[in-house]
Amino acid sequence: MTTRTRESATDRFFDGIEQRQATLFDVIRSSNDRLNRFNHSLIEGARQGSLDWAEVGRRWASKPTDLVGVYEAATEAIGNSQTRTLALAREWVEDATQSQRETADALRQGLGDAREALQRVQESAPQILRRATARRDGEKAAS
Repeated sequence: MTTRTRESATDRFFDGIEQRQATLFDVIRSSNDRLNRFNHSLIEGARQGSLDWAEVGRRWASKPTDLVGVYEAATEAIGNSQTRTLALAREWVEDATQSQRETADALRQGLGDAREALQRVQESAPQILRRATARRDGEKAAS
């Protein structure tokens, strides 16, 4: 019976380690996914900005005297650029906040599990010490 308890405690211990590792890997994976999405947004924003400014050049090349049309295209390109910059900054802040939450939750859960394991060890330690003392006393009496 002692062996069965020891095995189940050992299994629980290693199962807990595996769960913590899986949680940490999931946090890392989701953080990496967010970074990947952010990089795609950054690249797409740069591509769109390039297209907007190409349109400004196209309007100027097609009608160099149409200053109002060129001005409209330029202000539209600037406005779009500012909108993309704000959206990218918001995405970055949201991603950083989510990563921080996930990391804090994983650490909180891991520390809570470690605290519970330590409490279980402390609760069972006196029993183990009593058994070891009883065995040692029994061996001394037999000698």
